[in-house]
Amino acid sequence: MARLSWWQLACGLVASLQATAADVPAARLVVKPLLCVTENETSSCSMTFDIRWESDVAAEICLNDSAQGAPLRCWTSAITGTNKHERVVGEAFVYWLGLQGGVQHLAEVKI
Repeated sequence: MARLSWWQLACGLVASLQATAADVPAARLVVKPLLCVTENETSSCSMTFDIRWESDVAAEICLNDSAQGAPLRCWTSAITGTNKHERVVGEAFVYWLGLQGGVQHLAEVKI
């Protein structure tokens, strides 16, 4: 039988990194886990994450997941974005923002 565990974080998980190059915008990333469903004696859970970001300047920004090779979603000429992402969580991973086609992390949140 499944049991429900409610995860509520008042402030959510927030991270921002300072931009080091003049052409790289500073960005902020907020990730809030909404619900964790686990089976008895299972070390992983299925979760939905509410993801929001904002940048100081408009850019082609992509949301990435360290466990996946391709971006989850990209925005063109945007300064803000939102996304809901469902996944099974059994080990630590990182959501991160980067410029489209780039590898530099503008902001990241470790889950």
